[in-house]
Parts: sequence; structure tokens; C-alpha cells
Amino acid sequence: MEYAHPESLVDPAWLTAHLEDPNLRVLDLRFDLRPGRDGQLEPTPGREEYETGHIPGAIFVDLDQDLAHPDAPLEILSPERFEALMGRLGVGNDTTVVLHDGSGGTWAARLWWALRYYGHDDVRLLDGGYARWVREGHPTDSHPVRPDPTRFEARVRPELRVTRDEVLAAIDRDDVCIVDALPEPFYRGEAKLYPGHRAGHIPGARNLPAPANLDPGSSTLLPADALERLWKDAGVPRNQRVITYCGGGVFAAFSLFVLHLLGVENAALYDASWSEWGADPSLPIETGPPA
Repeated sequence: MEYAHPESLVDPAWLTAHLEDPNLRVLDLRFDLRPGRDGQLEPTPGREEYETGHIPGAIFVDLDQDLAHPDAPLEILSPERFEALMGRLGVGNDTTVVLHDGSGGTWAARLWWALRYYGHDDVRLLDGGYARWVREGHPTDSHPVRPDPTRFEARVRPELRVTRDEVLAAIDRDDVCIVDALPEPFYRGEAKLYPGHRAGHIPGARNLPAPANLDPGSSTLLPADALERLWKDAGVPRNQRVITYCGGGVFAAFSLFVLHLLGVENAALYDASWSEWGADPSLPIETGPPA
């Protein structure tokens, strides 16, 4: 079995062969969540790592600052702000975009989804990310990259994004499958993702943690047949609409990327995810394993 969209996943050899392409933009979205002094996980952008070493020509994008709407942090940037960001990064409507991070794409996929949501299809993930690039001996650079600004026109695809009310309406529907992309302890309600939020999951949601789609040793995507079995075993049917969510629309975007690779296109992101759902006591939750 092969990926339905193999063009969406590139390896370091492909990227090396295309680095000099003037129509290519490589965007570095290295990011992490690390324990703070109070024990809670704190967002840690990878700018310092980027400045130490990055793929030649790559431009750093701060997942937390650049892609979060300043007035509505639970939502993706408005079309106007997204257009401005892409223009600053040198990404036009005809640009080939390659994204990577340090975690196999689980963070970078947020921008993969955002670009597709705003009508840009020529966007790919670097399989294995920066770690694989270095591991295979490809060159790195530490010089800052300042791309020439350009113009990007957003073309919204509303079918790729859902709101809280749409998720609420989907809970009891037989033709929609909701997928929680968080690690199992958060899904079961054994741990809290955010201190002030409730613990658990959206009723009826299946659990398939985003990192489970990766080979744990190399952080590369599992083969297509292994991914197909993984999603089938999680109880996600191919003939239903799929809604993915996580803590803030990042891991869930990676789940959408995997579904895209498998040819499942009737899928959308609950953008605000548990950041919104877990904070609202009027919304139903469940704990424990799937029923």
C-alpha cells in the first residue's frame, strides 16, 4: 500500500535537490512544551535552536507568536493577518512550501493545515524533520535568512475548520467520527492539560495520539499500511466525516495530515480544541477509555 498523496511528504534527499529553487520556501517550526518552575508545561519556541543551526535558507516561524490570533488566541489568524505573515515570509500563492520541526511534524502540521485552510495546496512536510536532516549529514547554516516579501491571497476553505457548536452537534451523529489526538492520560482524564480546565475528552471521541503515527526511533511517518491499521484499530472509519481536536489545534492538525496521506479528505479541525472545550462547564465531557 502506498500513500494517497506521497507528494505531501518529502525526504532530505528531495529537499537537498530543490534547495536552490527560487520558488521554494523552507519554514522551520521547531517548538516544544517543557516543564516550568511550577511543574506546568510551558511553550518553548525553538528560535535559539534555529539560530544555532538550521537548514540553509530556512526561515523560522514562531508557532505560538506568529500563528496565534493576538485578539483570539484560540483561533487561527484572520485572513488579513495570515496574508501579511505569508507575505513577510516570502510565501506567495504559487510558492512550494516545505515545513519541518524537531518532532516529526507534529508541530509543523499546524501551518500545513493553516495554509490549506487558506487555499494553498503546494505545502509539504519534511519526513523526520530537522533531526533526520542532521542525522543524514546534510549541511546546516546559522546565518539569518531575510526573504524578499511577496503577496499572498487567502482563499478560505470553511469545510476544513469546525467550531464548538458544530462539534456539539456532531456528538450524537452516526456519520461523524471525533478523534482526540492527545496522549492517552489526557484523554482518559487522568491528567490535566491545562491547570484551570476540566480533564477528560469530548463524548464519543476516539483516541489516537498524534505521535503514534511516527516511528519512535526515527520520528518518520509510519508506512501507509501501518497507518491504515493504526487508524482502523482506533475505530476511525473511512466512510465518515472526521473531526480532530487536541489541546490547541496543533497535534490534531498533524492527525489531519496523516488522514490526507491516507486519502481521507472529508476531515476538519476543531481549531480551539480542549483550550475552549475544557474551559466551558456547560459542555459535556467523558473520562476513562472509549466505550
